[in-house]
Amino acid sequence: MGKSERSLIDLGRRVAALQDQAPEARLDHARGRARLGAAELRAPPPTRPLAVRLSAMSAAALLVIAIVAGVVTRPRPLQFSLGAGEPGAVGAWIAASSTAELPIRFSDGSWLLLAPGGRARVAAIDADGAEIALERGALDLSIVHRDHTRWKVRVGPFQVHVIGTRFETRWDPTTEQLVVALRDGAITVSGPLVGDARAVRAGERLTISPAKGTLQVGALDEASAPAPMAMIPSAPAPSAQPVEVTPNVPSPGPPARAVEAAPPSPRVRASAEVTAAPARLAALDWRALALEARYKDALAAAELEGFDAICAAASAGDLRILGDVTRLGGNPARAEQAFASLRARFPGSPEAATAAFMLGRIAQDQSKDYAGAAGWFTRYLSERPGGENAAEAAGRLVEVADKMGDEAGARRAAEHYLAAHPSGPHAAYARGVLARGARATP
Repeated sequence: MGKSERSLIDLGRRVAALQDQAPEARLDHARGRARLGAAELRAPPPTRPLAVRLSAMSAAALLVIAIVAGVVTRPRPLQFSLGAGEPGAVGAWIAASSTAELPIRFSDGSWLLLAPGGRARVAAIDADGAEIALERGALDLSIVHRDHTRWKVRVGPFQVHVIGTRFETRWDPTTEQLVVALRDGAITVSGPLVGDARAVRAGERLTISPAKGTLQVGALDEASAPAPMAMIPSAPAPSAQPVEVTPNVPSPGPPARAVEAAPPSPRVRASAEVTAAPARLAALDWRALALEARYKDALAAAELEGFDAICAAASAGDLRILGDVTRLGGNPARAEQAFASLRARFPGSPEAATAAFMLGRIAQDQSKDYAGAAGWFTRYLSERPGGENAAEAAGRLVEVADKMGDEAGARRAAEHYLAAHPSGPHAAYARGVLARGARATP
């Protein structure tokens, strides 16, 4: 080994010795790791793979589509039209003219046919059906059966529950008699004399008269036309005379012309009243005539027997019938006398409370004495708050207060009605009163 090589080796040894003596010259691993971490934080985030991004976007899009589809496919309430296609309004009264039937068509294919002179309204409606309130007249219904179909017809103190069927119902608020004729399908009727749910079979006709306390079941005669409105007495005897169609017809006359409707509507026929001679009436009991719905003859017979004497001696039940006979026979003054006698002689009885309701009806419908009607309806509700006429009395209270222009009283009556009968036949009317009051309030 030459001298120069030894010199280089000695130099290397001295440098190694100096490095071993200077720790700061060593590699600082801790500081290096810190610098590396800081550099990673400053670096941009790594880009997700395209497939992952597309999957996330698809999931979000599907969520939006599901929400929109749920809104779009949510069942909408049924729509209905009147006559030739006029849009119907929920809660508005529908009146057929005295000479023509009025069709009511629904968007699910169901249809109703309101007979001449009839009055009804669609009280409520949803995707599964509707609630119909029939105030008076005849109504022919053809309801399409679908899943979850629910229809209801309110007729006076009665309710008819429908799923899918073809039937006719008739109601006269004057005689307070209900007729239901079922052609096919299935319905139940609830109310006075029938209980919570009386099933009606296809081909069956049900005639109910709460005033007389009668319930009759018979076969549906397809060959004969339904009787018109005031011609629904409960199983008259074979010798019973026809009864006038309209209580306001003052005197006998020739039979009215039949009103023919386009199929499949029922044919409505009318006949005039035939009044028995006074000599015959003297031999007849006014009660028997009343049961045959011959109200004018019954009133005449009661007068021959002695009207005042009957009022002074008759039972509570007979006075109730006498009041109906005179009211239906076209003499509201005598009706008021009979009902007043009933209340005076049998205070606190159910019949006396019913007399208060009937006096309210006479005051509202015939005398147009709305203040007097309000007093009688209020009295009935205080005496029989859960009575069979409670819903109608409460609803009529809303009407008479509104007719009088008593806005505050009408609102109070509407609030009370909706609290007790939120889906009753006067519910739409009551809500209209409240809505009108809300708009008028600044």
